Formats: sequence, structure tokens, C-alpha cells
Amino acid sequence: MTSEAPKQHLNPFSLFYYAYKGILNWGIFALIALPSQRTNFWVVIGTLLSLVIIIGLLKFFFFTFQIGGDMITINSGIFVKRHTHIPYGRIQTIQRSQWFFLKPLHLEQLKIETAGHESHRPEVTLPVVSESVREEIERKRLAVKGNSTTPDLTTDQSAKPTVDSSTPLAATHHYEINPHDLNVFALTSFGILPLMGILAALYGKIQEYIPQRLVNTVTREIISQSILIISGIVLLIVIIAVVGSYLSLVQKYYKFTLTSESNQLKTYQGLFQRKSVTIPINRIQALRVKQNVLRQWAKISTVQALAASSAGDDDKGNDMMILPVIKTHDVFKQLKPFVSWAPDQFISLERLPRQNYFYFIRNAILWTLIPIAGCIYFFRLWGAFSLLLLIISFFLGWYSSSNTGWQLHGDQLIMQSGWLFTRTEFIIPKKNVQSFSLNQSIWMSHKKLAHLRVNVRHGNHNEQVEIRYVPFKDAEKIFNWLRIRN
Repeated sequence: MTSEAPKQHLNPFSLFYYAYKGILNWGIFALIALPSQRTNFWVVIGTLLSLVIIIGLLKFFFFTFQIGGDMITINSGIFVKRHTHIPYGRIQTIQRSQWFFLKPLHLEQLKIETAGHESHRPEVTLPVVSESVREEIERKRLAVKGNSTTPDLTTDQSAKPTVDSSTPLAATHHYEINPHDLNVFALTSFGILPLMGILAALYGKIQEYIPQRLVNTVTREIISQSILIISGIVLLIVIIAVVGSYLSLVQKYYKFTLTSESNQLKTYQGLFQRKSVTIPINRIQALRVKQNVLRQWAKISTVQALAASSAGDDDKGNDMMILPVIKTHDVFKQLKPFVSWAPDQFISLERLPRQNYFYFIRNAILWTLIPIAGCIYFFRLWGAFSLLLLIISFFLGWYSSSNTGWQLHGDQLIMQSGWLFTRTEFIIPKKNVQSFSLNQSIWMSHKKLAHLRVNVRHGNHNEQVEIRYVPFKDAEKIFNWLRIRN
């Protein structure tokens, strides 16, 4: 099958995209090759840059697309030709991202996913194209689906906002992030922990390139003023991590907006790179409400959608953010207009009996015994400090058990769990449950306890939701309720 529409090339700026990708792909090779090729440093660099440029030019030349009357056709491949045909009626989600330096040029990146697509990546990515390409695809897509939205409105809703040039002019419902709540959200992120690890690793890597004489001098100075210097270094790393995590989240969710229109949810966000995602509401399989312990104290929550689509945050397993931060008491008040089947308010949950907390605390402590034994064996006296992990693990177990809950509400199953000081509540419509199981070991049978697991589709894979050490009568009640299919 071929398309009669004229072939179009990507915008020439896509060459920079291919160069960037090429440098990332070949960067690992360069890091391995350069240390052993000190005498041929510039030869290696020149060869790699030449390969990046040649491959980028070939990809640009051989990649074309055709916007026909019934479908969009993608032609790609240098040695093996590939032709991908996508009927407009099969398009499920369209993601667009636009770096700030591309906005004046009206250029953007498009990612298109179709129904039934099973890859973890979008079926088609157009790295750099004109905004008019998306507008034309949207017009044809809506025309095929018999949507009454006019072409001019489609153009405005994607690129011309009301407040910040990003929101639709005729949206049914609209939400925009509160700047104060965003600041609190950014300051209460646990993202500082991995960032601190990265900074510590970078510090260790930088040391390899510092002259040994300077390292010895600094080491002697640290030994003479150990407590003051070490405290200062730790404090500096913490401050940099907090500031870095704060700025990262603020720029990521800057002026986040959510709108619903024509049975679709549309998000728009970002400071340096504006991203937009459009997804049909009927693709949402479940809702996830999250709070870490700091955000519980601050009384703010995050709401994500588990969708049968790869659209969403690539850094978080394709979780589609619906409400990045919202006052906890307003969660369902704000959510209900966008997802009609969501509850009107938080539902009171069944909780674990106090005696069941023991199993969570025991398991958490058992997992820490291995690193503690290793630290004491290798570091002797200093390793004894690892015994502090026992205290942390105790509270981890207590937190997990105290935040476990469940409830049946109409045709919805609500399951809540706690892990690593983060509470997560799932709202799952019964019809969206793909599979479920009730698990019980021999000793759990004696204690009349069970683990309940429910699977829902998430992206193009499976999301398993589990509540542990539930009284068997409650787990069996849910299990039997799930077995009855309407």
C-alpha cells in the first residue's frame, strides 16, 4: 500500500537532533576508547564526529512522511526500507514537546501512538517538524472520528493558550497548577536522595583527575579539622541537592494545565521544554493518588493515571500526570470533572489489625540484616554505625503496615499501601481488572492471612497492585467480588 500524498522531509533542524542522539549513543564508546588512545586523542574525536555527521545526514535524507487523506505514512531505513501506515482513526495519543528555542521557529517534536501498539515506545516519532504538521494530522484525525471540533479550534487548543499560550479556548473543564503548591511540592520531594548520591559519585570521579599532591594536602587538612570540614561538605551536598531537585521539579511542571474536551484529557507543562499529551479518557485504567510522608504533613497529593498507552512521563514508567500537586482535601473535587467515574471524596478504608503490623516490621528488619552484617564484617567498629538501619527499618515496616487499606465502593476497588515512606492509593474500576489472585502460604493459612494481588494494564505492560497480610475473610470477600463479572 502506498500513499499518493507528497513526501515531506523533517525540518533541517532535525540534523541537530540526530547529532545529539549520535553523540549520546557513541559517548560510551568514546569514554572507553579515549583513555587508551591518549596519543591519538584528536583522531578518535574526529572519527566519532564524522560518523555522527554522516549517519545523521543519511537518517535525515531517508526519513520522509506523507499526510494522506486516510492515513499518515512514515518512510524510514537506510539499508532496510520500512513503511509504516497509520490510519487516523487508529491514533490514540499524540505527544508534542517544544524546547524554548524552537518556539519562535514554530517547530516541535511529535510522538504518535496507535491502538493495540505493544512497544514501550511510541509507534512514530517525528523529531523536528512544523506545528502545521500536527495541526493537519489533528484535523484529519478529528474528521475521521466525526468530531465536531473545528480546525481553527484544534490549532488554538494545542498552540495558543488562554493564560500562557497553552490552553484550549473552548475546553469543557480546566485546571492550572497553583504556584504556591508547586513550591511546596518541589521542596518536599525525595528526589534529593538520588541527586545526593550522584553528587557524591561525581565528587569521587573528579578526585581521579586531581593531582595526588593536592589530594594529600586536602586530606591532611580534613584530618586536622575533620568534623568541621566533613560537616561542611555534607551540608554543601545537601544544599546543592535540595536546590537542584527544587529547580528540576519547578521547571518540569511550570504552568501545568489540564483540560478535558471531546472525551480527551490534554496536559501542557514545562518551562524550557513545553510538553503536551492528548489521551482519550476511556484509555484510563486506574487512578493513583500518592503522598510521601513530607507531603502528608504538608497535606498535598499527586494524582496519576494508569493508562493503556505509553503516553506520559518517560522517567516514571509512562505515568500520566493528571494533578501534579493538589491540596489533599480538594483531590476528588478537582478530579471528578475530568474523570467521571472517580469517587466524590476519599473513601474510608478497612485497616489492618494492630497485631498484623509485626509482619511488616519483621520483614523490613530481616532485609537490613544482610547489609549490616557486611558492614560490621568489613569495617569493624565503623560498621557498627550501620545498626542505625534497624531503627529506620522498624519505622519503614510500621509505616507500610499503618498505611495498608482496602475498600469496595460501588463498582470500584480501592487499595492502599505504603512503601519507602510513600503512601499510594489506587482506585480501580472492576471492569478494568485484568487478573487477580489470592496467595496464602502454609503458615499464613494457620494465621488466617493472605496477600491479594490485582493486575491492571499500564502503558503496554502490567501494573500489579498488592496488599499484604490482609485478614483472609476480607481478602476472600474482594476475591469473590472480582470473580463476578457483569
